[in-house]
Amino acid sequence: MSELGTVGTAPDPGYPFRSPGPHTRCLNGHSLDLAGQTLPYYHVLDLDATLCNLCTELRLDRPGWFPLDHTAVRRVDVPPKYHRPIVELVAHPPDQPAGVGYIALQISERSVADIDVQMCGIDRRGVIEQIRVDDTYRRRRIGTLLVAAVLARGPGFQWSTTKVDNSASARAFWASQHPAGSLSLGRPDYCPHMKIVNGEGL
Repeated sequence: MSELGTVGTAPDPGYPFRSPGPHTRCLNGHSLDLAGQTLPYYHVLDLDATLCNLCTELRLDRPGWFPLDHTAVRRVDVPPKYHRPIVELVAHPPDQPAGVGYIALQISERSVADIDVQMCGIDRRGVIEQIRVDDTYRRRRIGTLLVAAVLARGPGFQWSTTKVDNSASARAFWASQHPAGSLSLGRPDYCPHMKIVNGEGL
């Protein structure tokens, strides 16, 4: 069962962000067919949300999420096609091919999180360098969304990451990821073009 609702000027409820899906289960694992769902609109972010009715009834944490398409990434030097979204993913290309660029999640034109990435289209390799999320926006699955956005830009690439912090939070983050392709954690596999940009192998 689905219902549409309007929340109007209600504040940001702090729901996580999630790729659009389709999703058969909520973030707490309930079957949405059985639990039911409501689709309210939040004007403050100009986004629809998906709420699990059962999670709402039981007053569980993370009862809903904001669907955000991780493949819809605008280049920073390309103006929005129609209007500037309140929430959007923006790609900042590297200064030179095979260099380090980044993708940022912006809310009201302010970056609240970003991910550094080095990619080489010739050797089809990508290295995830670092993920940063503002403290007030943590635990909203933004890091997961950014990783998905990066991997979507290099389908079929050989992916790796730089050294992974040994903290519990960093290990918990990477342990919860389910990338579609292979991803080598903590062992960056730089191609020759990346190494030249990084000042190696000259």
